[in-house]
Amino acid sequence: MTLARPEPAGSVGASNPLSLYLQRLAPSSQATLRYVLQDAADRLGYAEQNLDEIAWHLLQPEHVTALVATLRADGYAPNTSSLYVNALRGVMNEAWRASLISQDHLLKMRSVKAIGGTRLSRGRNLKRGLIHDLMAACAADPRPQGVRDAAIIAVLYGSGMRKSESVNLDLAQVDFSERSLQVLAKGNRQLIKYAPTWAFDKLQAWLELRRSRLVEGQEDDRFLFNRIRRGGHITRERITKHAIYYIARQRGAEVGVQIMPHDFRRSFITRVIEEHDLSLAQKLAHHSNIQTTAAYDLRDDNERRRAIDRFDL
Repeated sequence: MTLARPEPAGSVGASNPLSLYLQRLAPSSQATLRYVLQDAADRLGYAEQNLDEIAWHLLQPEHVTALVATLRADGYAPNTSSLYVNALRGVMNEAWRASLISQDHLLKMRSVKAIGGTRLSRGRNLKRGLIHDLMAACAADPRPQGVRDAAIIAVLYGSGMRKSESVNLDLAQVDFSERSLQVLAKGNRQLIKYAPTWAFDKLQAWLELRRSRLVEGQEDDRFLFNRIRRGGHITRERITKHAIYYIARQRGAEVGVQIMPHDFRRSFITRVIEEHDLSLAQKLAHHSNIQTTAAYDLRDDNERRRAIDRFDL
């Protein structure tokens, strides 16, 4: 379904609220939000117009309301609907800052709600036995990819960091004596992540292999994980988020399980909740809201049934 778009009223020029909004985002988020806003623009009737030339400030609350309705009709989950609405709110905030709309217009736009409700998590809880299987699959790979992928999985699962954080890691941000990694997280926050000894052992093995491949006199790369081409050639290029996704899927397929990169973070948080408590899991996940941490609890139905069975008379 395509919505009736508002009539354009000239170019917004240098004060384009879309550009202003995207400039406030981390590079890793810009591509995602641009895709979301492109889809929203298509649904609003701007499919033939350049995204950066749309007069976003002309949108009215009824346009956002109709957009939410089409997302609901197309079966979009509440969280996805919220992503669309929040992206439009971000653009309208910039339109207000640029004096393109009034505060009253902004408040009316912000009053439109996304689809209500929640959905059960589609993530997977990777138990310790499965992590051992993944490590064995990497160890059986004679290529440099085997050592690198083991290190990546160890860092993701052992620290609970996001794939974007692992991609951006630099060697200078790693402290082997403290077993800590300094990451730049969502919201431009500098955080310290900790990982167990076995994870740092995998990381050390990768770094030693990488250094052994350097030509004499070459300096080590400043980043942590490299792209590796066919033939086992370790490039001097930083790995990408897409490569992390591919590694998770490929290594998961080798042990017969479908894995997404975020499953390592989900499993880390679930394990901390299970073996310690929700409060510690919130601190290690660096969530500002404990309800966000609780949503990561992926303990299965058997574990929940056992908890209920203890309530006997």
